[in-house]
Amino acid sequence: MLAPEVENLILKYLSKQATAQELDSLLDWILIGDNERIFDGYVQLHLEIITLMNGPDIDKIKNHLLQGIKRDKFRKSVGRAMKYAAVGVLFLTLGNFYQQGRFSKIGPSGLVPKEESITITLDNGTIETLGIDENKVVRDAEGNIIGTHNKSKLTYTGVSKGEELVYNTLNIPYGKQFDVVLSDGTHVFLNSGTSLRYPVTFIKGKDRTVFLSGEAYFEVAKDEGHPFVVDANEIQIEVLGTKFNVSRYPEDSNINTVLVEGSIELQIKGNDATLSVPTLLEPGYKAEWQKEEIGIMVQNVETELYTAWMQGKLVFRNTRFKEIRKILERRYSVTIINKDPVLDEQLYDATFDIETIDQVLESFSKSYDIEYVIVNNEVIIT
Repeated sequence: MLAPEVENLILKYLSKQATAQELDSLLDWILIGDNERIFDGYVQLHLEIITLMNGPDIDKIKNHLLQGIKRDKFRKSVGRAMKYAAVGVLFLTLGNFYQQGRFSKIGPSGLVPKEESITITLDNGTIETLGIDENKVVRDAEGNIIGTHNKSKLTYTGVSKGEELVYNTLNIPYGKQFDVVLSDGTHVFLNSGTSLRYPVTFIKGKDRTVFLSGEAYFEVAKDEGHPFVVDANEIQIEVLGTKFNVSRYPEDSNINTVLVEGSIELQIKGNDATLSVPTLLEPGYKAEWQKEEIGIMVQNVETELYTAWMQGKLVFRNTRFKEIRKILERRYSVTIINKDPVLDEQLYDATFDIETIDQVLESFSKSYDIEYVIVNNEVIIT
């Protein structure tokens, strides 16, 4: 049954009375769990009323409502965006809500995302490509079958015949995502621009350690006798069985871990004794470490906002434009160059899912006073 406060949000949106904060709340609710299906059911149940407002096609109505919520929320979020300056913080006024043409495009369009292949590096250094439309068995350097490749998922089934760990490395380029099920049953979802090094098979008596660069969501198979360790270079995360998201891109200034289920222990790697105290994380919390700092900051968060990428969604909440640029580059495999340092510190709210990069830029084009050109297949903000 739909909660009264959620139903009220939907009705306020339909009557065009929703505020920016209410649009935030409605779209965040839709992103959580099975709520999009509940939203569909509400539309179906109230088809007669909504049809009078929007027309007879229920699919078009539903898509129109979802896109409308995102579009209206995105536009109204301009009023809550913050600009940083040398002397302080400037809050944009409500008068900015309906400004048009502030992000104008100059010159020819036609941005074409770069196309790169997913690759796997075997223990002997051999590099093979993995097509997302392929179905085949996977063999080790000696030709033994160790797993199967089914489209965008790689599953390891091999049994160790030795006492030494043998590693493979998956490299996921910008613009693509991939899944891998390790030999212990641990399921790892890999985001764009991610590299994961892992044992082909785990060996009894040894920790289950994998090495991550980029972003991944882990559903770890429980094995009390063999802790699972994610080595994210400067941070080490140890678990027994749990679900969590780790984001550790080399170019980012921070590493964050969001715990969905279970418990994990994080430790900063280093020789300084002050860095040796581990941090325990509970479900619903995010641990963030700034690479230039000593301590780890822990805060309560909506975990769905940090795992939405697995459903192909991009959710930005109070996010610096600099970070948005990086995420768009990874998601769409494009290059975005910004020559305005002030803009990079500006904060925005936005949500995208099925949009192309051109549509994302168009969304910005209706809200912000920024000029950009497309030169040699690169977006340059001037």
